[in-house]
Amino acid sequence: MMVSRVCGGTMMWGTLNKEEKMAFEQLDALLDLGVNFIDTAEMYPVPFEGGRVTEKWIGTWLSKSLKEGKVQREKFYIASKANPSNRGGPDLPGRKKPYGFDAAALMASCKASIERMKCKYIDLYYLHWPSRNVPVFGCSSFYPDKNRPVPSFDKGEAETFEAQVLAVKALLDEGLIKYWALSNENNYGVTMFILTCDKLGVARPVCVQNDYSLNNRTFDEDCWEACHRFGLVSCHYGILGGGVLTGKYLRDSPYAKKDKDLSECRHHARPDFQPRYVYPMSMKAAERYAKLAEKYGLTPTELALAWANQQPHAGAVIIGTTTKRQVEECVGACKISALPKELLAEIDAVHEEFRNPNQFFVNKDLVSKAPWAEAAEAASQSQF
Repeated sequence: MMVSRVCGGTMMWGTLNKEEKMAFEQLDALLDLGVNFIDTAEMYPVPFEGGRVTEKWIGTWLSKSLKEGKVQREKFYIASKANPSNRGGPDLPGRKKPYGFDAAALMASCKASIERMKCKYIDLYYLHWPSRNVPVFGCSSFYPDKNRPVPSFDKGEAETFEAQVLAVKALLDEGLIKYWALSNENNYGVTMFILTCDKLGVARPVCVQNDYSLNNRTFDEDCWEACHRFGLVSCHYGILGGGVLTGKYLRDSPYAKKDKDLSECRHHARPDFQPRYVYPMSMKAAERYAKLAEKYGLTPTELALAWANQQPHAGAVIIGTTTKRQVEECVGACKISALPKELLAEIDAVHEEFRNPNQFFVNKDLVSKAPWAEAAEAASQSQF
């Protein structure tokens, strides 16, 4: 797959974007700017409201664009995802949810996504998150006997990896997918999947999609080595930290209200959704990065996206947008040439001071309050 360096993210088409035409405007803009790669999932949109809607909108747009000759299917690459909790997936008669990634469930999910998107096949199919108990979605520590909000269904045994690889193989054999990939994974998962694929003679996954940004570089600590050794690239989400790294949520920010009121943006409109991005230390780090961007004549958005796009593991970066203007700004940011070494060094210095501030390691409530940060200073720097 020769994809554009920018991948169009669709996660909120159906929640913050309430109207189908808003998604169409962004898809048209992506296409006009040379983007040939989009990312979705059976459970989208999120915050979760039943899933499936986003894929249906994509299907309507794709059918129309194919008829009008704006798109050639073989040159337009679609990524989607199945998840082990069956959120947004099809109901299988006589089965109890959740399913994990068993063969019948994965086959049903894949076929349902293809039907919704009217795309004949999926170019890149992700396992959305692991079926075992792993650090994910804001927690960076492994607790083998501690329950997490995301349910787990196995303990990562060798036979589980074999069953899941064979389930993926069935999709490949039927021509339902061209390639497959992993999401929200770590070194252990990548290694086990690769070794299992080699053992069973199944095509390896080609990339990993994890939460990654200036405020969360945990991929570099626990996943990049396995990807590097086995030749996988990254195609990460969360590059703008849920919008925080655009600078728009900082108090008196000049980056707010460019095309919508701040009250309509994610962390004000849906404050309970992914609050890790607005932890106090995340906001303090975002302010530092915003000042650094301005020092070098960039916007915070340009800094965050250009930095991620220029990481050595990056095959592409996913931009999450809700307006046409955001599409134009984000694609433009990814066209910035190499950032100077002096700037990269200053970015790393901020990272040493604020290490992965949108993650918690032991106590989520404690990190969400950050009592070690002076209340007056925190209040002066953000609206949270």
